[in-house]
Amino acid sequence: MTTPRERILASIRGGLARACLPAGAGHPAARGPASSPPAPAPDMAERFVAALTALSGHAHRATGASGVADAIAGIARAHQALSFISWDDNQIGCQGLLEALSSRGLARVAYDVGGDPERRVREAEVLAAVGLGVTGAFAALADTGGLVLVSGPGRGRLVSLLPPVHIAVVDERRLRPSLAALLAEEPGLLDAGSNVVMIAGPSRTADIEMTLTHGVHGPTDVHVILAT
Repeated sequence: MTTPRERILASIRGGLARACLPAGAGHPAARGPASSPPAPAPDMAERFVAALTALSGHAHRATGASGVADAIAGIARAHQALSFISWDDNQIGCQGLLEALSSRGLARVAYDVGGDPERRVREAEVLAAVGLGVTGAFAALADTGGLVLVSGPGRGRLVSLLPPVHIAVVDERRLRPSLAALLAEEPGLLDAGSNVVMIAGPSRTADIEMTLTHGVHGPTDVHVILAT
């Protein structure tokens, strides 16, 4: 006998399998996997930068691990940060980046949050002092300035949530016109990891007296480095 939760999840899976995705700008509606990845539009990076900036995010361009490390080091100096937590080197998508950051005086803090309550408290106290979180991204969306992150081994969830500054390194080849276009190309995306999140700029809320406040539920600043 199935539980209510199992019936709800089965209904959602069935609906996703039958759904016809809405068309993104310049892309017809698609059902199932696309026959080939969409060719990136020449202005896609510019559109992403404009959308991210409108969300109070910050965009940077860099080439290679050395260029990306220089950009991150500059962000660290601006925020007076000396340490960072990050995805594993091979998961960020910029090989050699962690070594390059170490050579620039930035210390990577390793963490392993366990199930023991006292251990979690000690680990949280250590991580509270970390200034930066460095991740890669599964994709970046040109129409909204959003990032798509897929959690899994070597791609911890805390990295994009806990530090006050989140830095995402995105290969320009991972730019996509829209979420609809991405899902048409990657219909199995929602099953790709333990957690899939869409990040649209810094954390913000206006629940308290209708005053917009950044950093309540996550990072105060989001930086995206488009790497070539």
